[in-house]
Amino acid sequence: MKGIIKVIFLIFTLLSFSSCYNSAFDEILFRTTDDPFDDVPATDSLTTEHTVYLSWKKDDAADRFCLMRSFDTSPLDWSLIYEGTATSYTDTDFSDNEKYIYRLDKTRGSKYFEGKKYGYGWSSGTIRDSCEPNNVPEKAAFLEYDRICNLPCVGFVTDNKEIIDEDWFYVTVPPMRQADIIVGQHNLTNTTLGAETNLRIQLSGLESQSVRHQTAYQIQNTTYETKNFYFKVFPERTSLSSGNSFCTVIEYTVSLNQIIKY
Repeated sequence: MKGIIKVIFLIFTLLSFSSCYNSAFDEILFRTTDDPFDDVPATDSLTTEHTVYLSWKKDDAADRFCLMRSFDTSPLDWSLIYEGTATSYTDTDFSDNEKYIYRLDKTRGSKYFEGKKYGYGWSSGTIRDSCEPNNVPEKAAFLEYDRICNLPCVGFVTDNKEIIDEDWFYVTVPPMRQADIIVGQHNLTNTTLGAETNLRIQLSGLESQSVRHQTAYQIQNTTYETKNFYFKVFPERTSLSSGNSFCTVIEYTVSLNQIIKY
């Protein structure tokens, strides 16, 4: 009986060894001979305060990934912050509102492949609001109560890159009724009714206009059926900076003030 068990154990060991050997052999034999492809790290700067989450695609042609980082300066001054086989990295311990440029390099054997595209990140003390992602009409947030929102606005020296958010909303308006929308920007120096803000609003079918603090904007449903009406709130670009280097987050409240017969 013991002899049979030993034979079974030996067969199992040989099969396992053969499987591992074949797997390693297949990986070498059938691995692509192409060079690693050029990739750019995706960045997420608004999930956690003062943290940038980076990720990139798997590349069977690459032995290792080398994640490079530079401050947003001219010229760029690169430093290696990660080297390995993972496809993600979390960058932390920043100063507030500092801007960073990321590049993904790759190695294959003794060859080094430098990335040609850049990822852009910044250290924000603010995280994305609960309405996100609502930066396109298809993902507009339903407005039926006060919503506290923010708009990241970042301009980089590198390549004159700008990341400027916009927020889309929609309201449901009954037939022959009017919805009054009010937008108020936080931390304004002048908080009187009608004061200038750093925001613009574009109502459905109309040209955009400057937002006046706590001033009502009317959306009228002139039909005999209930309809959804879309609008967006976005930064006043000229108020951010006269140049291409800026980093701020505009916080504001948007409200469905009332629905009345017009």
